[in-house]
Amino acid sequence: MRLVPLSAIELQEEADVGRLERLVGAMRKSGLLKDPPIVTKGLGNKLMQLDGTTRLSALVKLGCSHAIVQYVDYSDSSQVLIKSWVHVSKVDQREFLRRVKQIRGIKTEEFKLGAGLTLTGHPLSAVTIIFRDSTGMGVLANSDLVKRVRVMRAVVDHYSKLITRDREVSLEGREELMEFFTKHKDKNVALFFPSFSAQDIYTLLGKGMVLPQGITRHIVNGRILRINYPLDSLQAKTPGKTKLQFFQNFLKAINLRYYEESTFMVE
Repeated sequence: MRLVPLSAIELQEEADVGRLERLVGAMRKSGLLKDPPIVTKGLGNKLMQLDGTTRLSALVKLGCSHAIVQYVDYSDSSQVLIKSWVHVSKVDQREFLRRVKQIRGIKTEEFKLGAGLTLTGHPLSAVTIIFRDSTGMGVLANSDLVKRVRVMRAVVDHYSKLITRDREVSLEGREELMEFFTKHKDKNVALFFPSFSAQDIYTLLGKGMVLPQGITRHIVNGRILRINYPLDSLQAKTPGKTKLQFFQNFLKAINLRYYEESTFMVE
């Protein structure tokens, strides 16, 4: 864990605006930063956020100048893996497809989900949309990374005006997707996104581009949770020496327990 200035952290994804105010309220009430955001080496002397965008944005709104973060080596796959989240919701299927097709400058490809087709669809799909009835549509881009992300953003921005995205989930295969739809009768659509490499993320950051919220999923081996760090010690008005001394004493006092086994959490 590290104590770092918020100004030293660059974001690789947008904050969840809908969740931000709720989180600010919850953090103001508890007075705690419960889980440290995840960062890695960024460009130049900066750090880059991998997880916790909304928490970092909430700290800024709460008047903090610093954050407690967990630092990982992005080049070490034993520490961090990169996958992507799946967005699930309920839509009017016909109207949703009609609206997506109307987005200027995109190409689409409709399909029926089969044994030979992966959930991310066409290799050049920026977004793959799959419905409960196993029909789907790929929104295609070319191989250029920046153009691909722009297409992705256009689709995400567009559907966010039409629906309330319920949540992000992890679905790895066709059977798992069908089981999800069977269990969740109130959902009828899942949006899949391509996975990005660490180099892709750095390239986008260097071009001043951030990904839409809830796309990248960073799986950290040895994730630190529930530190319950007091927000008062992170405030801009708190002297730097006081911040550092409190952090050093905090590290001496904490006890970490490592759980080696995989864990399921009931939500």
